[in-house]
Amino acid sequence: MAEIKREFLVGYDYGMAGLWGIMQARSEDEIHALYPELQIAAERPRWMTDEIYARLHDIECHDIDGVPWGMISAVIADRHR
Repeated sequence: MAEIKREFLVGYDYGMAGLWGIMQARSEDEIHALYPELQIAAERPRWMTDEIYARLHDIECHDIDGVPWGMISAVIADRHR
């Protein structure tokens, strides 16, 4: 039986600023193995209200097994710089 995916709040610091997203994965280790550039937040930052989190969920929610897009595309593109 496959493990159930959970949602992890992730951040990507690209130097001058950062991006936030949500990654659906089976574990933190799975995220680190595929995207070591991502930081996994232990808890939601104080400034991230429920409304901001809900919007983030709508626009940057990624499945670890899905095709990369959005912030994940930026992570991958930066690997080639």
